[in-house]
Amino acid sequence: MALRPLHPSTTPLFVAIFFLSFGALLFQFVQTRMFSAMLDYHLTFLVVSGALLGVAGGGTAAAVMDVRARRPSSAQLSIAGAVATIVALAIETRIDPVSSGMFVAAGVAYVLGVIPVLCVSWVIVRALREAPEKSGLLYASDLAGAATGGVLGYLSIGTLGGQGLYGVVAGTALLGAAALLVPRPSRVPLRVGLLVVAIATTAVLSIWGETLAPPRPGPFKSDTMGVPHEFARWDPLARIDVARIGDLGDPGHYAFLIGQGYAGPRPPALMMTLDMGAFTPIVMHATDADLAVFDASVLAAPYAVAPRDSVLIVGPGGGIDVLNALRQGVKSVTAVEVNRTEVALMRGPYSEYSGGLYLDPRVHIFEDEARSFVRRSPELYDVLAITVVDSFAALTAGAYALTENYLYTEEAMLDYLGHLTPDGVIAITRWYRDPPAEIARTVGIADGALRRLGNDHPERSIAVLKHGLLGLVLTRNGPFTSLDMQRLRTFADQRGFSIALDPLAPGGQLVDLASAEAPPTDDKPFFFDSVAVSDILAGRAQLPYGYAVLLTTLVLSLTMATVFVLIPVYRGARRAAGNALPPGTVVALALGIGFIAAELVLLQRLTLYLGQPALALSIGLAALLGGAAAGSAVSPRVPLGLRSSAVASAVVLLLVLGGVPLVTSATLAAPLEARVVIAALAALIVGIPLGTIFPRLVAIVGQPALVSWVWAVNGTASVVGATVGTIIALVGGFTLLGLVAVVCYAVAAMFAPQPRT
Repeated sequence: MALRPLHPSTTPLFVAIFFLSFGALLFQFVQTRMFSAMLDYHLTFLVVSGALLGVAGGGTAAAVMDVRARRPSSAQLSIAGAVATIVALAIETRIDPVSSGMFVAAGVAYVLGVIPVLCVSWVIVRALREAPEKSGLLYASDLAGAATGGVLGYLSIGTLGGQGLYGVVAGTALLGAAALLVPRPSRVPLRVGLLVVAIATTAVLSIWGETLAPPRPGPFKSDTMGVPHEFARWDPLARIDVARIGDLGDPGHYAFLIGQGYAGPRPPALMMTLDMGAFTPIVMHATDADLAVFDASVLAAPYAVAPRDSVLIVGPGGGIDVLNALRQGVKSVTAVEVNRTEVALMRGPYSEYSGGLYLDPRVHIFEDEARSFVRRSPELYDVLAITVVDSFAALTAGAYALTENYLYTEEAMLDYLGHLTPDGVIAITRWYRDPPAEIARTVGIADGALRRLGNDHPERSIAVLKHGLLGLVLTRNGPFTSLDMQRLRTFADQRGFSIALDPLAPGGQLVDLASAEAPPTDDKPFFFDSVAVSDILAGRAQLPYGYAVLLTTLVLSLTMATVFVLIPVYRGARRAAGNALPPGTVVALALGIGFIAAELVLLQRLTLYLGQPALALSIGLAALLGGAAAGSAVSPRVPLGLRSSAVASAVVLLLVLGGVPLVTSATLAAPLEARVVIAALAALIVGIPLGTIFPRLVAIVGQPALVSWVWAVNGTASVVGATVGTIIALVGGFTLLGLVAVVCYAVAAMFAPQPRT
């Protein structure tokens, strides 16, 4: 069957593709938030993989189904995408990950996440097949919509909620369907109906989403304890919940911090959770006698060896570190919290419960990212405290192995050390597992930073206190004296704690573990990746849960892409190419891997720079895709061939990815608004040349069968590249991954097919 030509007026098609791509990117954004809250952060790799598989699958569906006499219209596909979005939300929030198992829940969610994106991709590829000469503008509409969707997700999730964003996704798909309907008077009621349903769906899920589709926490989540919630709000950084046991709360939420010998009163507390897993207590306002419990806590240890004039607390959350500092007599407490919702709660609904802790004149709260704040702060602090909030169960299972964390890198420690008073200390609290991997890595970071500052005996400047499953790493610029250690031992003995690393007698397990591997850096910020790949391959260590998810995703996505995406279109492509390798195959493969690798590196650099993963994702993707959209739109007017565009992309990537660390390091102390502008410009510059290549490839191959083939190959390469790129970053760092991206675009230039004559 011959392909049907585009409608004479292609403007509605461009509008429809904009709406559909807008919703597809927004769907990926809200899926990552839902996965992170319900299951775990590392499972967001499934979201990316599933979305990319859906993109690739749309090309195959267009090639296989559109040649038949009866095919779904583009409007019907858009409506199907809207329905699939709501079905995905309904089923994902109905499956209990605890009773059904994580892999079952994740597998079902993976499949459900593919379908809406596949419907969108099908519409776009159909348009490219029917009008390859308009590929530049079609691709530009696609990328511009995706860029806008990413920004809206970040800006609106706090207002509409996670479930409300699913309604927006479905609504934009229905708007796309309305734009795709043939403009006849008889279709006006249908268009109005689609608009009404779009608005109603968004409104219902925004208002009653928590009742209709409440997320179910997975087995590594603290919310599995069944504690009743009294507050829930979605935030770009995390979903925030507050739970209460009993009428006033439960002191058990902070019991792990208190010495076992303490028998005095303990004020009750509420539990504030982030993404239903990591938690921070909100302690009820109490008398001085009740607050004596914190004198017996591990949090009081730094004040046994440091002055008490000025303290900086990173990530105060519910305020227990702030409360402890005031209890210890600190005159000025500065606290930096990146999550604005937590600060708003402590200043608003829970201000009275906490005794106006965040409104105390001695307390200065800054809504900012810690690294940037420390870098630009002129102040020196007696104590710089960072207290653990991670889930111990998830940590033990290796669920955080793939998580970047820029608070725990060698460069971060350099910043911290540079803001201490002469007798000041850095106090980092981490879980003390067996073996104590996180404590050892913290010791390694401190050791490396001290050596870079010219300290020839860093072991004399690091002490570790142990209390049950908790460890406290104390670091200062100068050595701990005999008097310091006498005070610390007295403090520990009186509370039932122990000294795990004595700077006056260094050595033992922690030192051995710390020296066994290089400490995390800003280029390899995987603090929780404490198991060496060589140990896994040699059978000396078990495969961490995060790695298992990553490898399972790789095998699953590669298998599904091969069977359902590549094989169905390969025969038609071979036939169109005269039984030879279809032209553009190598280029499409290189572009798929290269683009996703460049995207991963750019977003990593911007995450460190902006300090907020969700903000970096939104700004970085919006600018990158916006630049690519601009490049696609102007590509028909720029007299450059595919090879020249690929060379230009490789050069720009090399310059920008190489220069971004220098620029971001020099401007990390700048205000957030300035950093957002710089980040957007960097991503925009990268995106413009990258967006010119694929439309040129589509125009060159021309034939519908070959267009579907290069789309399928490109999508499959992106699916695999997302997982392989993560592995490369884990093993070799993000700089190596950036070089891989440059090489991919160089390969695309080498194998660029010649234009048709």
